[in-house]
Amino acid sequence: MVSSDHEVPQKKSKDLKETELYEPIKAFLVGQGYEVKAEVQDCDVVACRGDEPPVIVELKTGLTIALLLQGVDRQGITDAVYIAVPRGKGRAFLARSKEARKLCLRLGLGLISVRLPDGIVEVHCDPAPYQPRKITKRKTALLKEFQKRVGDPNTGGQVGRQIMTAYRQDVLRVLDFIAKNGPS
Repeated sequence: MVSSDHEVPQKKSKDLKETELYEPIKAFLVGQGYEVKAEVQDCDVVACRGDEPPVIVELKTGLTIALLLQGVDRQGITDAVYIAVPRGKGRAFLARSKEARKLCLRLGLGLISVRLPDGIVEVHCDPAPYQPRKITKRKTALLKEFQKRVGDPNTGGQVGRQIMTAYRQDVLRVLDFIAKNGPS
């Protein structure tokens, strides 16, 4: 695998081409001892070093669903799959970079950004199997609410309507009792 840093790309430039990312990525990988070739069996960049599994890098001018799907598809060839995009600028980049890195980690993809025009390459995460950390407190709260609800009073995906919670159901039962039997 290639060495890591911790930031991510975002903004898509209208005049930018994927081919502008190739030379900086190639130089970066060659610097780590890889032999690098472009457009091998529909893979944008393939890098090999000794007996290690090949490294595949898919290039795009922006982080898109198409790029993520392409990266996931390449995992059928090797586990060492990276997606590479140009590094964005400013606060928007910083806000989105954390989310992009998190998504790539969940998909088992590595994430690389290239700062153009100077060609500085940053590895934000390496590909690795995703091991989600379960939050026991949230799971317990979810199951408690599920068990306490009577029936299924909500519609999945509803918007603009108040959700009927177990607490709300309890309050409505108390109000109904008081309405029928008076103050107790």
